[in-house]
Amino acid sequence: MEKTATFNFACGLMKEDELALAGIEDYKNPLLTWVKLVFTDDQSNKNDQGIKQEEFTNLIKSMTWMPIKASYNAESGLGGHDEAVQIGVIKTGEQLDNKIVTIGALYNDENIEIVDFIKNQFTEDSQVNFSWEVRYKTSDTDEAGTEWLKEVTTKAITAVEHPAYDGRTPLLSISSIDFLKAVEEELIARGEKL
Repeated sequence: MEKTATFNFACGLMKEDELALAGIEDYKNPLLTWVKLVFTDDQSNKNDQGIKQEEFTNLIKSMTWMPIKASYNAESGLGGHDEAVQIGVIKTGEQLDNKIVTIGALYNDENIEIVDFIKNQFTEDSQVNFSWEVRYKTSDTDEAGTEWLKEVTTKAITAVEHPAYDGRTPLLSISSIDFLKAVEEELIARGEKL
């Protein structure tokens, strides 16, 4: 029997070389905003669950084209997993040291209020936190009480207000085109020019 678990990470200007690593440097679709984020690390989270590096290959192999989701309310900001809607897709992932870093695309014309909120949070140096969802078949619990998930498959990743990874899984970057546009808009709003 498969089980489901959720984990959290946080999200932040993609450089051209980062776009190249994902194979998208010449893919300038104005309907997409590319993001880079830490998907997980190999440490236990606040829910006393974790995924060891031996399982990272399973997550990476299964994450391509899986959804990036969010639940958002203009008055209260980001919510949790309930009511979350798809706002993009994961393109690729790779292991860097004891973490998995992913690159994904946010849809600029779908759920615009949510995507704009994430972009604005990043440009204002506010951290955007995410929580990923996985399915797993088995688990082992160690002496410290941490449940280590095994035979994992990526289900989704969701922007949330309260991540279990407590800031260890941030948005690392947003495509530079969007960042420059945000800077230009801010300067125009201030009555200044580039």
